[in-house]
This record gives sequence, C-alpha cells and structure tokens, in this order.
Amino acid sequence: MKPKEISEFSDTALLIVWDDGHESIYIYEDLRQSCPCASCDELRKSSKIGREGKLPFKRIIPMGTSLQKVEIKPDRMDPVGLYALRFKWNDGHETGIYSFDFLRKLCMCEKCQPA
Repeated sequence: MKPKEISEFSDTALLIVWDDGHESIYIYEDLRQSCPCASCDELRKSSKIGREGKLPFKRIIPMGTSLQKVEIKPDRMDPVGLYALRFKWNDGHETGIYSFDFLRKLCMCEKCQPA
C-alpha cells in the first residue's frame, strides 16, 4: 500500500489518499504520540509516561510569544525511500520513520478500525 496523494487536511491534520482509493485523516498530535522510534517506544513501555498514557513531549514555543498551548504539527515531512515518511515535529523530535504500512494501520476510520 502506497500513498497516491499526501496533503494537509487542516491546521491539525494530514490527509493521505492511498493507491487503493482509501482516504485516511491523521490528527498530528495522534501521529506524534504514535511515533515508532526507539526512544518514544521505550517511553511508552516505561512508567515515565503521564497519567493519560501520553508521551511527555515538550512543545517548542518561539521566543517573544505568550505561554499558550501550541498545537503539535510537523515543521517538515520528508520521504524515506519509497516506503515511509519522516516528520520533523515542532517539538524538535525527528527520529521516527513512519512506514506506509504503519501509517495505514493507524487509520482510525470505521472501515479500518471496526468496533
């Protein structure tokens, strides 16, 4: 399974149209929480995650701005070969490689995640 089209769906979400015609919408914060890199995986397995079971990533807030909630989103998205994407997140993290198979499994639509 490979993406036919990848585009920003909104300020907080990514749209992937797959080569089989299926459309997946991914919330950026959910993608960041699902980072498959070794350090994020280790954090998820440890007791270091918060009460909500979420990764304790820190958002980078530009100098001179007020301390308000900053939405997690990628600053950059790069292809990795013909099989994956790498995101450079605005919290500074960039080591996760999201294979297309992994991304497809993350799709939360009713067709992909039956109850």
